[in-house]
Amino acid sequence: MFSLFHRRKGGAAELGATAPGERGPFGVFPGVGREDVEENGGSRGRVMLPEGRTSTSAAQEGPMSSRGDMNFPVIINGLDYLHSSVSSLVDEPEGRALKYAVLHLQFAAETLFKARLEQHDPALVWVKPAQFDERRHRQGDFKSVGTKDALERLRDEVKVANPIAPDHAALKALVGLRNRLTHFGATDTAVAVEARAIPVLDLLLTFIDEELLPHDDSDVAAEAWELMESIRPLVGRIRGLVDHRLGPLGEKLGPSSDRTLRCLSCGHFAALVTGGGERPVGCLLCGKAYDDIPDTVEAYGVGSFYEAITQGGEPPAYECAECFTGQACVVPVPTADDPNGQVLTCLWGAHSVEGVCDDCQRAADFALDIGMCSNCTDAAYARF
Repeated sequence: MFSLFHRRKGGAAELGATAPGERGPFGVFPGVGREDVEENGGSRGRVMLPEGRTSTSAAQEGPMSSRGDMNFPVIINGLDYLHSSVSSLVDEPEGRALKYAVLHLQFAAETLFKARLEQHDPALVWVKPAQFDERRHRQGDFKSVGTKDALERLRDEVKVANPIAPDHAALKALVGLRNRLTHFGATDTAVAVEARAIPVLDLLLTFIDEELLPHDDSDVAAEAWELMESIRPLVGRIRGLVDHRLGPLGEKLGPSSDRTLRCLSCGHFAALVTGGGERPVGCLLCGKAYDDIPDTVEAYGVGSFYEAITQGGEPPAYECAECFTGQACVVPVPTADDPNGQVLTCLWGAHSVEGVCDDCQRAADFALDIGMCSNCTDAAYARF
């Protein structure tokens, strides 16, 4: 990057000056006191213009532009992550923006939870509070707690008025998506990420308003409130986009609520079981779909066939005695009709079944109240 003057080796001589700060026939070689961007990888910070005005580089545009090169107190740091995340989610984001929206939302949550611990007692941020050392704490030379432990300490030690469950489903889903992005890579749609973000954003906004900012008496408290005011309308826009897409789906999904599953990408009950061997399940909200029955069973089934055979227990899916497909296509899943239950749902035939036959271990509707499918019942009666 070139600075305001064309800085090259021998620049003083080119200007006709003998040393920095002295005048030559072609101008003054800038003195050491000028803030500037160094050629050897220096930070992109504020540059002093000739008239004494300041200019902020692209890296610092936005809510932190007035803070100099890099000065992020913990609450401002968390809110800046949050601002970055929600800014990435508006205006039809694409791949890279979505990735950083997820990562920065997770960073925001963890940072803001730990900021509240810090307000109460800095030692609570340490994995081992008894080893707290103020000098090492200021230097960041310690291992800090993760999101789950931070929430447990907010509940048990800080005793916040409205604690967030350490295993809250929305936060677990966000951490899972972050882990896939970080370690394995992930594929998802913009709508899915937006829909996943909404419940986390709701949690964070309530936490910030009720628990964090009211206890902030630092020098940057006013800036934190101002930054929050820039975040709120962005969250409203994201929520509006998701609600707009959800609205028309009621008429489509209502009559099929008994075979509508919770989408594993966006988290809404909008994944309709349409049946057949190809793309048997597709989400009407975010567009997530599965190629075939085995692909869908792998996503929605719990456990594995190998574990069921070698260790006992239930398999992830059963054959359907009603469809005679010969493949495991019935999975126990929550549906829109029974969101807290485990409904045996046939992915091939797009219908639910009553139970698993005690005799043939296929999923079926029972002919009689004896726990057997109709075929096994007929065979049993034929023996008499």
